[in-house]
Amino acid sequence: MLWILTLIHLSYGIPCAYTIDENRIPIETDKEPWMSESMSQCQFYEKSPVCCTQAQDEGIASDFISLDATFGSDGDGSNMKRFWCVYSCDPRQGEFLQITGRANVTDPRNPNRTIDVQTVTLRIHPQVACDVFSSCQRTNFASQVSAMATPGGFFNFQAEQGVSSSLQLIAIEFSEQNSLLMPDINNCNQTFEKANDGKFYDPYKFEIKQPCGCNTCEDSCDAEKILYQEPGVFYGFDWQYVLFAWGWAILFAVAFTLYRQCIKKNVVLQEDEDFIYN
Repeated sequence: MLWILTLIHLSYGIPCAYTIDENRIPIETDKEPWMSESMSQCQFYEKSPVCCTQAQDEGIASDFISLDATFGSDGDGSNMKRFWCVYSCDPRQGEFLQITGRANVTDPRNPNRTIDVQTVTLRIHPQVACDVFSSCQRTNFASQVSAMATPGGFFNFQAEQGVSSSLQLIAIEFSEQNSLLMPDINNCNQTFEKANDGKFYDPYKFEIKQPCGCNTCEDSCDAEKILYQEPGVFYGFDWQYVLFAWGWAILFAVAFTLYRQCIKKNVVLQEDEDFIYN
């Protein structure tokens, strides 16, 4: 056991950047990475040095639910899950994450509420930013938010939206030195073998429930076929529903007009009859 601790110290001598207290508030720490026993969410860190507690690992579950709803359960969704696992648990956390202080900021989910947050600076390797962005840029969520039109905007938007849940205000920087690394990022055309439980998993043990499609990743598109229109003013509209609604609106307008004309005609006939008999 002593030789394992010595190896960890030599390999990961830099202290972790932050942890959470008993109230799940992020606080700065000088603790060095430790061996994990079990990981329920970031399973690829199991039995290896980490900077996250079991409570942090379990807390990521709610973030994963949001990621599935936003990016889907294909390669791009698993890339985002892995990214936040690396952010929270990687033993190199002290290199790419710097704690800069605390601040009172407006809660993005409730403009009338001010929350106390930890301010941090996250350095991301440019290649990681480009690869993760490429796998997510065609999702409905990313393509319809103009702020996420570039890799930088994509990650800054993610950081700003996470203030309420993580209680951290993350400033993003891109650097090739002392930065967050993610080798072998899932790509759109990657295939996965079926596991013994009948499900598909990527190399980092994230379940892949569906393959990447052209509407989520451009690399999956057939260059000889126009399968989806490019993101634009009307991107995401379902024309079938629009035409159906307009069709009913026109039918209603025609029926109402005919009804008014019939009523008006009946009134004129009644007046003529009254005039004749009088």
